[in-house]
This record gives sequence, C-alpha cells and structure tokens, in this order.
Amino acid sequence: MKTRDLFGAVLDTLSGGRDAMLVTIIAETGSSPRSAGSRMLVAKGGRVCGTIGGGPLEYQAVLLAGELLEARVSRIKTYRLYQNDEEDLGMVCGGDVEVYFQFMAGHDAKTIGLMQEILSCLENDEDAWLFTEPGGDGRMALYRAGAPPLEMAGGRRIFSAPVNVAGKVYIFGGGHVAQALEPLLSALGFRCVIFDSRPEFTAPALFPTAYDLITGDYLAIFEKITIRPCDYAVIVTHACDTAVLRQVITRDCAYTGVIGSKRKIAALKALLRAEGIGEEKLNSLHAPIGLPIHSQTPEEIAVSIAGEMIKCRAERR
Repeated sequence: MKTRDLFGAVLDTLSGGRDAMLVTIIAETGSSPRSAGSRMLVAKGGRVCGTIGGGPLEYQAVLLAGELLEARVSRIKTYRLYQNDEEDLGMVCGGDVEVYFQFMAGHDAKTIGLMQEILSCLENDEDAWLFTEPGGDGRMALYRAGAPPLEMAGGRRIFSAPVNVAGKVYIFGGGHVAQALEPLLSALGFRCVIFDSRPEFTAPALFPTAYDLITGDYLAIFEKITIRPCDYAVIVTHACDTAVLRQVITRDCAYTGVIGSKRKIAALKALLRAEGIGEEKLNSLHAPIGLPIHSQTPEEIAVSIAGEMIKCRAERR
C-alpha cells in the first residue's frame, strides 16, 4: 500500500468526523512480520487500510484497537511472537513487537492539518519524517528536509519514521521492458517518469500509472529534466543507451542501471573509461541492470530491476 493512501485515509476518516486509531510498530527485536514504522488505520468496524504484518498479530491488534477506540484512549502494547509463550499468538517468528495504538479524534483540526501537510510533502516529493511521542500526550510533528530543527520535549521517548523518501525514477525508453516495469514500480510507491524520443512510446495509454511522460531528444535529456541525487535512472533504450548514460553519469544519482549483456556492458564501460570517466563512477553502475535471477522476458527483467531498486531504496532509508 502506498503511503499517500494510508495518510489520505486518515485525513478522510477524521475530516468525516469519525474517530480513528493509527496503529504503528515502534520497536521490534528478533524476527517479526513487519519492521518498525509499519502502520495500519483502524476505525469503527475494523481495519481501514495498511498492515502491521497480518496473521494473528494483526488480528489481535485490530481487536484491541476497537476496544481503545470505544474508550477513546491511546496505549502501547508489546506482543511476543513465540509459540507456547504465555501470550501465544501461534506465531513462530521468534521476536517481540512493540505497537503504539494512537487515538485520533474525528474533526480534530490539528491532526487534520498535519495529515494535509504530510500529503503535501508526498505530492511535492520532499524528504519528510513523522515524529511521535508514544506514551505521552501523543504529540506528532512533521520534519521536512531543510526546515529548522523540531522542538521536542527533552528526556522523553520519541519515535521517528520516514513518511517520504524523495526521488523520481527516470525510465529512458518506453519499450517492452519499460511497459512491464513502470506499473510494477508505481505499485511499489516509486514515482516513474517515462522518457522516449518517440511520441508513440510516451502515450498515456501505454503508461496510465506513470507520474509523468516526456518526449525528448536522447542526445539532450537535460533540456527536459533535472536529475537530483535522490533520483533513479533506468536506461533501457537499447539503441541509445550509450548516449543517455554519457549524460546521466555526469550527475550523482541514487541508482543508475543499464540494460544489456555482460559483453555489451564491458564494452560500454571501456568506452566511457577512454573518455575520462573515473572508476568510482563506473563501479557505481548497476550494469547489467537488475538482480541476477536469470530473467529473460520483459516481465522477468522488470521483476529483477524492481528487486534491485527496492534494495537500494531500503538502504537509503
């Protein structure tokens, strides 16, 4: 589920006057179904969206959230995920999960304003973190990259987690691989921009879930785009890979991947090396692109690329 969908659901629920419970994993030890920062929204009637791992843990959490909603209170609870434990959930993960049940009152203007600010950060693709004081008054504050430091109470426990890690994915080439890759990456929460020199390969009908579609000259990509250090570049043009990479490699990127066989990539690196590109830049390339899972079809290649990019994004977080 996309982050904007969760916080959008919180906004809709509170704006409609309904109380809600934001359930968040704030700590975990050992093995657990989901990591700290995983969230779900519960309102009267049960879970609205999001997940903290499913199974017995989530089932019990939804039940408790319902009880706390009736009482209109917040609470921290630790679940032990061991079989035959005193509080046996029937899970064999072998870890502990600390969960914060945060009560949110319907029509609460302060919380509604915060949700609107979060959605603004997501829309503008800004780095942002949500700070919460579990166990205290439940105060929340949003930190946006470049803003002054937050004033949080000293000596109290504060939980922080990213609500957005900025970065667009520029997919150069709108062919079969891009057509398989873009919807997969978009479903995973990446913002994808398709760049192709051919208008028929930047048609909205081919990429209905893309963030943007750009028709431009492969020899002058920076006439149409700006690549930031937080952005990703996926080069799958085939015929113009070298021309695009010559430009992209002059910028700092979170990820730069180029499709091709090992032989093609070796020749491409040798050419760039002869043109003065340093080894550090060449070694940073994901080339051949994707995880080595023996992928062959466009769909399999898309999975291998998406897996590699998920890993890169997780390491950045």
